[in-house]
Amino acid sequence: MRMYDLKQIMKDAWRTYKYVAKKKGKTFGEVLKSTWRLAKLQVSMKKAMDTKREPLAGLQSACKAVSYDWSGVTEAAIYPDNNSGYLGSKYCGD
Repeated sequence: MRMYDLKQIMKDAWRTYKYVAKKKGKTFGEVLKSTWRLAKLQVSMKKAMDTKREPLAGLQSACKAVSYDWSGVTEAAIYPDNNSGYLGSKYCGD
């Protein structure tokens, strides 16, 4: 038996009815029905995402993090000596 958060479903339904559905002429019953549909969809999507992640769980330990040692690198090695024009060869983020 699946467990749904009934309190959250009712809060979402009332909020949707109050701010959106009442202006569109929908009844609270219609909004509650669509909120339940959304809650069931979220549960099924979560289950589908969990099944997709299971095969990939073992790959996390296989990947190594590579860190670079930047202590011996000088500024001249990073920035080329091209100072012609406005800001030289520096990227300005356009």
